[in-house]
Amino acid sequence: MTRPGPTRAPSPTPDAARPPDGSPRQWRLGREFVLRHAGFPFDWLVDLGADEDLIRLADEVVDHEQRLSEAQRGSAAVHRGKAEQLPATPAVRAWAEAFARFAERYADADAEAGRGLGRVLDRPEVGEAVLLSNPDAYHNMLCPLRAHDGPLTSKWRRVRRQMYTYVQRLCAKNETVSFFGPMAYGSVGERRDLVVDRPRTRRVFCAHWAAKAIATAIARDPKILPDLRFHPTGRPGEHSELLAVVPPGGATFRAIRAAAGLRAAEVAKGLAVLVAEQRVCVAFGPAEYDDAPLTTMLDQLAALPASAARDSWVERVAGFEQVLTDLAEADLAGRITLVATAEQRFTELTGKPARRGAGAAYADRAVFFEECSSPFALTVDADLVAGWEKRLHTALEACVGHGAATQRSAVAAVRRDHPDGESNLLDYAARAAAALADATSTQQAGHAPVHLPSEVDDMVAGAARAPGDRYAVVDLCPAAASVDGFDTAGLVLSRVHHHLLVDSWLATMHPDRTAFGADAAAWVAEQRGAVVGLDFGRRNKGYYRFPGPEVAMRPLTWADLPDGGPMRPWDLRVSVAEDGVRLSTPDGAGVRAYVSLSDFVKYPPMAALAHPQVLHPAFATDAEVVVGDVVLQRARRRVPTRGFTAPEPHVRFLHLRRVARELGCRFVFCRGAHERKPYLLDLASPLAADLVGHVARGADTLTVEPMAPGPDHLWLRDEQGHRYTSELRVQVIGTESGGTP
Repeated sequence: MTRPGPTRAPSPTPDAARPPDGSPRQWRLGREFVLRHAGFPFDWLVDLGADEDLIRLADEVVDHEQRLSEAQRGSAAVHRGKAEQLPATPAVRAWAEAFARFAERYADADAEAGRGLGRVLDRPEVGEAVLLSNPDAYHNMLCPLRAHDGPLTSKWRRVRRQMYTYVQRLCAKNETVSFFGPMAYGSVGERRDLVVDRPRTRRVFCAHWAAKAIATAIARDPKILPDLRFHPTGRPGEHSELLAVVPPGGATFRAIRAAAGLRAAEVAKGLAVLVAEQRVCVAFGPAEYDDAPLTTMLDQLAALPASAARDSWVERVAGFEQVLTDLAEADLAGRITLVATAEQRFTELTGKPARRGAGAAYADRAVFFEECSSPFALTVDADLVAGWEKRLHTALEACVGHGAATQRSAVAAVRRDHPDGESNLLDYAARAAAALADATSTQQAGHAPVHLPSEVDDMVAGAARAPGDRYAVVDLCPAAASVDGFDTAGLVLSRVHHHLLVDSWLATMHPDRTAFGADAAAWVAEQRGAVVGLDFGRRNKGYYRFPGPEVAMRPLTWADLPDGGPMRPWDLRVSVAEDGVRLSTPDGAGVRAYVSLSDFVKYPPMAALAHPQVLHPAFATDAEVVVGDVVLQRARRRVPTRGFTAPEPHVRFLHLRRVARELGCRFVFCRGAHERKPYLLDLASPLAADLVGHVARGADTLTVEPMAPGPDHLWLRDEQGHRYTSELRVQVIGTESGGTP
């Protein structure tokens, strides 16, 4: 295994980045952006590494390995630490003695690492974070592990590894959830400034799926149902005699029953079918983007005729809402009780379990979620931003070229799977879903081309042949020890998303949501209706509000029915022809689609309809790819798992030290063939030896990527000087010369 060196893509000549009219596309960074950062200091992970003595002994073993013959170095005996299986040469004996010294010291180092992890787990904020992520993990793993005072059997080693996984996620993953993934923001101002002591505000929300379950339970109550109103959505379907008696403005269940002349049970069954077919909706429950769904339902209940059933529901829903309100202010002990109470109340309300997906480590699996404002806020000066815009220009144009090539492949895929001709958008999407074969959960779509670094010139030239505005949201990582070093900081373009930074769940704690989405709203307004948003609704807590005309690609609710609501997908037309795939509005105007969800951005039928895409390219190399002076792909290696799958922890740790020697770094992100998300590995920690054994199980190789920016270039620091991983999620708009950049 050799350490990958950077591959610098050839810098295009100025003319290569110009569109056909000879003027360059100008790229502008948004004035408001998201500062995504980990909730806990990275230094807590650093402190869980082994002491210098163990590292020295392990590295001595690796040094002695280099003196063995090539065949011996690559043998299973060396990778398993089995000296007795090798010939007793002086080099083997020296290696075996070094191995024995290391193995003897490892047990103490492993125990000390466990004690260090225990000190982190004893922090109240860490216990609370685990509780909110997964209550079962708190009660069944964290608490028993801290109470355990016996040998570290395989069971307890597994529990310790799982708790270490939580800690490395809390300290190294830039998430957005509760106080351990708080919402931070930045803006462009007159001077550069990092605020580190903003007051924290916590808000607890009823989960969207839980609110819908409560609304459904109320609507099914036979004592509430007669007074609820049902509205036709206009969705096409087979003739229904019951639907025929539901007037365009809607009617109550009582009125529909009277008009149909049927028994209540028959009407209830028929309406349930129509609701399931999305041809009728009930005027009860929250709208799709309601942040206070319980309050909405209480208001709706209050508007119903007085009854004992209504008053009972009001009391129970209000009680559940009060529990969530109390959660926002409670300490850890109080939250333990309140989480259990919230789950019990929900099940009493709905008859359904209070967790989805076995309560795994994501907030949308619970009946509530919490968001929290961050103590950090960043202001950057206009001169710095102007410099970043220039430095990013070529890399962004390469992403335009890659996006254009990927979109052409998406159109070709659609033309293979769909007959030429016209259909409405609803039928087109339904056919596409039935034929879905692409693994859209991966970072790269299956139809996307893979490039050589030497092809960046061609990608940029391709962008010049693709005129028109472009947009993207980029995750930008400046590599600097402090904000004062931003002027000369290396830039890592971590990810390019084909999105706009619109008003969304990401703006929940922003002081001015209008300002948050202002850059996107201004660009959409300039398109004068030529771009329409495909509204896919909420994905758990996540949602995005397109600041222009929308098409409802989700079930309609009562809030969508008045004039001014979203367009219906059955009213728009999709034409598939030899010269491309086109979308048109009911009045025949050709439009491009804005696709808010990442999975659908990579899905050929949606990509074919989308506004010209800007996508992060994939390269056919494991080396670092640098375009201009911007890192577009971090270096990575495929590492054989031999050594990582050894049953002995100290043998696995030695293999971590081999990788550290080859890569020249301490922290790497690692992913197995079946892992959707990477793990952070500390190549100097015994705790990571257990984690890597789990990740390597069932895989022949692991993909490892050195952490970049590394620990020495984590510029986000709190009042105590603790370092945090972070990235800037920024809107970029590319406008051709002559437009408004």
